[in-house]
Amino acid sequence: MSLLTQALGIMFNIMHLPFSLPGNGRGVPDKGEFSIFPFDTLRNMVEPCTTAVFKMGENEMKFTALPKGFCSNCCPVKLYRDVRFVLYTEADSNNGVAIEPMKPGAARRAGVNRMLPTIIFIHGFSEVSPGQSGRTVLDAYFSRTEKYNLILVDWSELGPFPWYGTAVMNVKYVGMRLKQFIEMYNDSGEMPVENLHIIGFSLGCHVAGIAGKLIRQGLRIPRITALDPALPEFSLNDTAKRLTASDANYVDVIHTDSGIFGFPISIGHSDFYPNGGRALQPGCQPSYLVKQRIVNQVLACSHVRAWRLYAESVKNEKAFPATKCSIWRGPNKQCDFSTDAYMGYANNK
Repeated sequence: MSLLTQALGIMFNIMHLPFSLPGNGRGVPDKGEFSIFPFDTLRNMVEPCTTAVFKMGENEMKFTALPKGFCSNCCPVKLYRDVRFVLYTEADSNNGVAIEPMKPGAARRAGVNRMLPTIIFIHGFSEVSPGQSGRTVLDAYFSRTEKYNLILVDWSELGPFPWYGTAVMNVKYVGMRLKQFIEMYNDSGEMPVENLHIIGFSLGCHVAGIAGKLIRQGLRIPRITALDPALPEFSLNDTAKRLTASDANYVDVIHTDSGIFGFPISIGHSDFYPNGGRALQPGCQPSYLVKQRIVNQVLACSHVRAWRLYAESVKNEKAFPATKCSIWRGPNKQCDFSTDAYMGYANNK
């Protein structure tokens, strides 16, 4: 784990400290109650629990003055409202249809075709839905001749900037909701689990993992594709709260920011390390980003490269030939290039 990752973890914990202190359990402390955090100032804001969207260059981010979660002093959560499943179709690719309420028949009414493969994409921290990652993945699938049910999990209300620590704690609740969604529509026959492929980016990878752990005996998610699984605040050794290879029949992982924002170790059945799997990925050098006037992407450029590569693989299945190699760094590396697999979309076994 890098020093930067450790520093980020300390920063997130300090930010979350006021929300771990005793409170009334309904949000901010009562007026006049002592707090080291400026709750009185936030209380005077208009709707401090309401999320807002702001732009950083070409990216849109969710922001809220107070975190939303199941912690003291946090804004209250209603999972049925704050975790949404939205279907996108070629008929209207820009406007999704929410699958709600979560009851039998809702998926069919929204337009889900039980005979088609179903792709569920889960975004990461501070993203809107559909944000850049979701939109790019959707467009890649729409470019193919095959038809799919394309569903985005919108949990942006539970993962807004700057409350990363709270977002990490909310991962398990989003995973629980996803598990319920999968079971509900498998049992109704509207979305058979055997047709399912879940794709997660960053924290979304661990949401998929939690759903895979919790799904009832007798059901198994066929495939989870993890796009640079989030590292900060997750343990390398404690697998109960994060994605592991046992969470689906097949788990493939693309690492692009290992040791900083992304996991540095193999956690799937197949783990791919494009360009070494670490920062800086090609095109992410700060000098280049400054020259291109996209300096806002410096911090997470290598991290988001994972979903960009996956989307490209959907459009071009053989874009990224890969070699299986046990020692691929240092003077003793033993890699003679041969195509043993293709990274991304085509890597389904």
